Formats: sequence, C-alpha cells, structure tokens
Amino acid sequence: MLSEEELQKKWESLTFTDNFIFSHVMHDENICRQVVELILGVRIGKIHYLSAQDEHKTDPDSMRIIMDVFLRDENRIITVEMQTGHKTELPRRSRYYQSVADVSTTPSSSQYPKLPDNILIFICTFDPFDKNFPRYTFQYSCDEEPQLKLKDGSLRIFLNTATEELNNLDQKLQAFYHYIQKGEVESELTQNISRKITTLKNDSIVRRFYMTWSITMADMRHEGFEEGLEQGREQGAYQNKLETAKTMLSLGLPLDQIQLCTSLPLDVVQALAQTK
Repeated sequence: MLSEEELQKKWESLTFTDNFIFSHVMHDENICRQVVELILGVRIGKIHYLSAQDEHKTDPDSMRIIMDVFLRDENRIITVEMQTGHKTELPRRSRYYQSVADVSTTPSSSQYPKLPDNILIFICTFDPFDKNFPRYTFQYSCDEEPQLKLKDGSLRIFLNTATEELNNLDQKLQAFYHYIQKGEVESELTQNISRKITTLKNDSIVRRFYMTWSITMADMRHEGFEEGLEQGREQGAYQNKLETAKTMLSLGLPLDQIQLCTSLPLDVVQALAQTK
C-alpha cells in the first residue's frame, strides 16, 4: 500500500488523462461543452449531467460499468471516456456502454421514434485500431451497400491522441491532442483545463477524497479477487463518499459542489444535509 507521502506525490503528478481528474474537470460545464463540441464539430444544447462515476447496470445480475462523463442535452445522450491502457475489448466495451446508456435513460413510456441520439466518445492515449488515424468514427452501414446507413442515431468515436498525424485536424483539436500528449498549453480550452486541474489539486477536500478512494481501491486489490473489488466499490468506496459529503456539509459548502466532488446523487446529498 502506498504511504500518505507517496499518495501525495501521486496526487500532484496526476494529469487530465487520469480518470479521477478527467471526470472532475469535465464536470465544469464550460470545459465539458467545449471538449464535446470540439470533438463532434457541432453545437450542443444545455448540458444535464447524469450519474457519471457511479455504477450502471441494466438489472441486478448484469455487468457493472462506471462512466467517466455521462450527460445529455435536448437531443442526445453523450458518454465520454478517457482510456489510457490498450484494451483489445474496447469495441465490445463500446457496444455495452451504449446499450446501458440507452436502457438507463429511457423511461418505460418512451416510444422508439423519440429515442435520443446515443453518442459514445473514447479519448484514447493509444491507437485503438493500429491504423494511425487521429480519429475513428463508426456508424452502422449495410455490408451489401456501404452507402446505405442504418441511421439509428448511434455514433461511436475513438480519438487516437498518440498519433502525430494531425495535419487534417482543426487547430483547436490539434492543440487538444498536444495537451493530452505532452501537457502543452496552446489554446484557450487547454488553458482552462490546466487551470481547473490546478484548482482541484489545491482543494484539500477533493485531495482527501482522492486519497481515501485510492486507499480503498488498493486494499481491495490487495485481497486479490474481483469480488473484493466489487464489494469495495459497493460498500467501502460508497461509504467514503458519504463521509466526505458529511465533512463538506459541516464546512458549509454548497450542495452542488458536494455532489460534484463526491459524485453522489444530488438527492442523497440533500438527504444528508437534512439529517446534519
């Protein structure tokens, strides 16, 4: 297990590609909007955050997933994931993520024509398909007639931020890639991201939550079995979130800030505030 000093050094070295930092930075609505619009190349409507960094599953026996950034506007469900390890199962993972996003956001009274578009974005620090393209965009088409698109509203985008073949990208997107690759700040967006990370790292409450979470995950890994990890997520990690939320409430911090820092559902934070 890492010592407190080692955890502190790890905390100070975290970058935008770390899932904890990425999720918290992307919960700045202005930054999130800029990143998503930059990648999609279209304007999006008012952002409504769904339960990112919480477990999602379609039924009690289904596989759990934790989404980095999960949101919607008036017309779309958008999931954004940061991927730093080369995972060969990424295509099938993307299929599952989109299906869970659909099921978890679709009321029983919905009709098929009114289903929102479902967009999944993986920001990869490696080349997921080994073609050296800076971007891979997938939509369903007919094998017999590739020009015939299914038009089911689903879209999957994989960014390969490891490539140096960026000439065909917009300059702002090139700057975004450079920031992920080397930490170079070359645009207003990357400057905003860098400032947000500095703010997060200087926030003692966020730091405490990260360290508690890291220790809990390390303890579960030390147990050496997947069941322990699941139990840690469902019990230990959740309990730590509750304790952190209680501490923040005692400091008089706003409920929305507590919800952002802990990723607890807002109604849970409100219930804690009422029992404080």
